[in-house]
Amino acid sequence: MQPSAADAQVILLYGDDFHAIAEAAVQLEAAAGGDPALADLNLSRFDLENRAITEDQIQAAAYALPFLTEKRLVILRNPFIRFNRPEACQRLIRLLEGLPPTTRLALIVPDTHQGSSKGWEIMDDKKRGRLLLDWARTAGSRVTVRELRLPRPHEMTDWILRRAKQEGGQFTPRAAAELAALTGNDTGIAVQEIRKLLTYVNFSRAVDVEDVQEAAASGGQADVFKMVDAIAAGEARTALKQLVVLLEQEDPARLFGMIIRQYRLLILTREAIEQGIVSKEALAKHLKVHTFSAENLIRQAKRFSLTKLESAYRLLLETDRLVKSGQADFQVALQTLIVQLSNPETVH
Repeated sequence: MQPSAADAQVILLYGDDFHAIAEAAVQLEAAAGGDPALADLNLSRFDLENRAITEDQIQAAAYALPFLTEKRLVILRNPFIRFNRPEACQRLIRLLEGLPPTTRLALIVPDTHQGSSKGWEIMDDKKRGRLLLDWARTAGSRVTVRELRLPRPHEMTDWILRRAKQEGGQFTPRAAAELAALTGNDTGIAVQEIRKLLTYVNFSRAVDVEDVQEAAASGGQADVFKMVDAIAAGEARTALKQLVVLLEQEDPARLFGMIIRQYRLLILTREAIEQGIVSKEALAKHLKVHTFSAENLIRQAKRFSLTKLESAYRLLLETDRLVKSGQADFQVALQTLIVQLSNPETVH
């Protein structure tokens, strides 16, 4: 049985739900307690993306005595950037085994799940994370491990219903499904929208579909849908206007990821239609998306041939290559891409 995070000396948090990981880290800091005026004196944070941080600095913080309180907290983010080989991982394990009883240490590992056959990119790597997980299993009550994984898209409706209750309010199931279609499984955006919508109804009643449609933020995957609609109609000017709005709301790299996701789903939808999967319910099950999203995907996919979608996807890959090789500015590359996608002579 896993000890609770409140009891354990070493806490390992890993996964791809970065919002949940951030919340868990905040809770750990809050649980440290003590005099708030002394909090910074008894808290050390290290992010090993900063390669200037040395192992000696980490060890000094971990072995330091707390100041006018019972315990100090050390938070180590991205540990496997430095401890990235078996011998280095063993040094990390020795550090954890030698912690004084007055120190709690949290390891935070943002990770990527690669599917059921490969598992986690870092934590299932036999030369890195797997060594730490194997040690944690033998460490008993001193260590707690939490896997914080993003909900799957088809799980988001229930996730929103549960989170609304945690926030002190309620959503109708249809409203939760509507919001899930807007946010996808981005839990950080979903939490912001849940709080905003509960405030919108003053926590006095359940949020309904109309509330979501009136008050939920435009942007994100929902507006990518609109932009692709304009592209399908060959309306480059409208699509570019949508792009400008989206770039005000989103980081270019994140927005590009949304566009790639949309076209990938459209290719899968077009293939499904050609295989006889034509109802929104069947497609939702096939793609593991909401029926709301499936309905929009069917409508949009019917406006493209599979050949055009595959040609569009090749343009996306070429844009990715140009940006990563430094041959194009990201925003300019996105603008060029939208014009190309909107031109039936380019996408054929």
